[in-house]
Amino acid sequence: MKKRILLGVTSGIAIYKTLDLVSMLVKNDYDVNVVMTENAKKLINPIIFETLSKNKVYTDVFYRDMDVEVKHIKLALNSDLIVLAPLTANTMAKIANGIADNLLTNIVLAHNKKMILVPSMNVNMLNNPITQRNIKQLEKDHIVMESDFGHLACGDYGKGKFPQAKRIFEQIESYFVDKDLQDKKVLIGCGATIENIDPVRYISNFSSGKMGNELALCAKRRGAIVTVVCGNVKSDYRDFGINYIDVKTNEQMYEQLNKYFNDTDILLMPAAPVDFKVKNKKDTKIKKIKDCKNYDPIEIEENIDILKNLTKNKKKQFVVGFAAETNSVKEYAISKLKDKNLNLIVANDVSNKNIGFNSDFNKVFIISKDEIKETEVLTKREIANKILDSIVEKKCL
Repeated sequence: MKKRILLGVTSGIAIYKTLDLVSMLVKNDYDVNVVMTENAKKLINPIIFETLSKNKVYTDVFYRDMDVEVKHIKLALNSDLIVLAPLTANTMAKIANGIADNLLTNIVLAHNKKMILVPSMNVNMLNNPITQRNIKQLEKDHIVMESDFGHLACGDYGKGKFPQAKRIFEQIESYFVDKDLQDKKVLIGCGATIENIDPVRYISNFSSGKMGNELALCAKRRGAIVTVVCGNVKSDYRDFGINYIDVKTNEQMYEQLNKYFNDTDILLMPAAPVDFKVKNKKDTKIKKIKDCKNYDPIEIEENIDILKNLTKNKKKQFVVGFAAETNSVKEYAISKLKDKNLNLIVANDVSNKNIGFNSDFNKVFIISKDEIKETEVLTKREIANKILDSIVEKKCL
């Protein structure tokens, strides 16, 4: 069944940006009802919101139609979530003090669930002690999103900017996820490491970091405090409030993971560290020469095994390793489970070009000491949730 979002729109200058949010929600199968204040109608025609949401826009508490139910009570009770975006200082003050003088504030007062509030205003209005007191008051009962920092419509520079629609959408998505990892500290190694040959060439692998990023996002949605130690990746979710620490080499990744490991509840290690490093790497670029036989041979040596070294000091931590194999997938994974002192290992066949590296899809084995689960081909976000489900089940968090 579709989740029903009631979107309250007040008369902030960023009102036009809310159109992107409505479009995003509808495309992701949410049922969106928009309520506008009278002043908001002066900035943008309600017809635009009606066209995007495919629902009637409500504006007047005294409007009469064939529905005999009290409009603000019905809208409040029928909504799974209320989002106010943009939220002006004026409407914020009314809500914080229980004032109900229009349809939107009546709905808010009749609503008995947590709301998502998205303040957007001039930096001086935002920093005013009265506004700050109102924000602190509302944070006791609701989710108050932090404004972005940047150039404002009035010409000032500072906090108060309307957040990107994708940030608000992510907050809405997170709202509906069970918080079965609430306040658990989750540490993730993500992406490929790099080992230099010379200042412009290096050894690495094809890992995109997508699996690590999806694990980070899904864990955060479940309430975890997430830290990602991140090698070479093609994208990330740091815009959503996830802490990313950028590293390059195996040594750097190990150093950062080890720094946080003792205070970690769950370590997830989908990173793809380079197994070898160059013993005789050059300080200057290796120049092209005609006869390849005259090149100095590149000597390699074994690199630090990050996961094996971390688990030597394992105490309370629940540790999940990953095995990207091209053959004998389950057999190699089971041997790594024992050898690296893991609680779970997730194994997949990277010889299949349709899944694994650089793909949004995967098919994996989730292996513990007493069980092997095989998934279907799923999105990496779905795989991430399967892995987290297994952790919750095993650890009984």
